[in-house]
Amino acid sequence: MHGNSKFICIAGKNQCAIDFLKYTSSKIKKKRILVLPNKNDNGKSNWQPSLKAYALKNKFTITNLNKIYNIKNLIFISIEYENIININKFSSNELYNFHFSLLPKFRGCHTNFFQIYYGEKKSGVTLHKIDKGIDTGEIISKIEYKILKNDSAFKNYLKLMKYSILLYKKNFMNILNNKYVSKKQDNKRSSYFSRNSINYKKMKYFQIKKMNLKFFNQIRAFIFPPFQLPIVNNRVVKNIKYKNKKFIFSYD
Repeated sequence: MHGNSKFICIAGKNQCAIDFLKYTSSKIKKKRILVLPNKNDNGKSNWQPSLKAYALKNKFTITNLNKIYNIKNLIFISIEYENIININKFSSNELYNFHFSLLPKFRGCHTNFFQIYYGEKKSGVTLHKIDKGIDTGEIISKIEYKILKNDSAFKNYLKLMKYSILLYKKNFMNILNNKYVSKKQDNKRSSYFSRNSINYKKMKYFQIKKMNLKFFNQIRAFIFPPFQLPIVNNRVVKNIKYKNKKFIFSYD
């Protein structure tokens, strides 16, 4: 089926989903675009703009999962979408996800956090097909970049959003026309983190007698001002840097 006759559903949240929507509308007619915001998107922007608000303002069609299950000529695009997709309910098999890690590493949730927490030196975004597993589908394309030594989780998240739209633009026409090569993931190299694998409220407290690089990575993983800041030795840490073999704290 020709790409121009297909519907594209953008499912997810935040600026990255809006950027996906903007780019999609520059390539195909608006009437063939559907928008599926996360359930907690109440149409009000906070530290991130609301996908729902943008869609309403610009007169895109907002949908839900039940409405799109039976659309055979559907391309489903997940970018920070909250639900695990049941592929058996879809009439279409053109289901794709943009995942915030270099798969097969860091499947599941809290991918940005754990990449910083464990001191990864590189990150990226992976475009993959959605299958029955969680982030286990065949890989179509990746984009990779270096994580800088002093990058916090917040800074890295902003990079992940930026690179996701670059990856989308690079692969859009191939997805639209179903012309790409995909490759199975190497499960021997995989790692997975569940939604309950981290409790930010409890784990953000540190009592440290002697700093080291392990603590440094853990502290910067909690630096995400819209939601939390780490508390080290009873002081709120706004930022931390490692320079000239010294740890430099900035306090709130």
